[in-house]
Amino acid sequence: MELADKVAVVTAGGSGIGRATSLRFAEEGAAVAVVDIDGEAAAGTVAAIEAAGGSGSAHAVDCSDSTALKDLFEALDQRYGRLDVLFNHAGIPNPHGIAAIEDADFDRAVGVNLRSGFFATRYALPLFRRTGEGGTIVFTASTAGIVASMTSPLYAMTKHGVVGLVHSLSQVLAEEGIRVNAVCPGPVRTPMLPGFMGKGPEETDWVAEHYGSDNALKRVAQPEEVAEAVLFLAGERSSYITGVPLPVDAGFLAK
Repeated sequence: MELADKVAVVTAGGSGIGRATSLRFAEEGAAVAVVDIDGEAAAGTVAAIEAAGGSGSAHAVDCSDSTALKDLFEALDQRYGRLDVLFNHAGIPNPHGIAAIEDADFDRAVGVNLRSGFFATRYALPLFRRTGEGGTIVFTASTAGIVASMTSPLYAMTKHGVVGLVHSLSQVLAEEGIRVNAVCPGPVRTPMLPGFMGKGPEETDWVAEHYGSDNALKRVAQPEEVAEAVLFLAGERSSYITGVPLPVDAGFLAK
């Protein structure tokens, strides 16, 4: 198994891509610490992992809170004593436009989409270094981290920041054998999908149809399809890849 005897942390692991990736990591042999602001959702993912014969732990954490992240990784140190994979997935849609953006909107966007991954990485590094075997860090950026967003400049700003962080960390951590990459999904059918167009969950099908019409494959992704890309970047099949924002976008960026 690709992650046998490894320890992995997945932030925002309670639903969507985070849940699918947590399950996939566990299938490949990792003990998975599932982190989510919704503790019940994190526990649900762990229950699914354990029902399939895997191992995991659930942690209710607001990843925009750096103090909470510090406490989390101290607890993980006590529980596992090491870390091999970190998937910095926490992120949220942001309000559209610029004229109506308030300070609280801006601060929340930066806190969840950018600050969370920075400080999770900071507090995770001592656990990576414990083994002397390196490790892998994967961030979730977005196609909006590579090209312009026509709806939310704030979202694009934070996701471009994630890509910049990945580029920099890949250079800083390479000597320690820690590879750093990002997945850049297009639209994915998750509970957050309608929020990217300012819609409610009752309009998920309409939003999926709208977004799906804008790429070569004419559909949105399923969370499991993005999870496979994360697994690839987290495992040894990508051993010569670092510093890469990998589009998982059905050809959207190829146009």
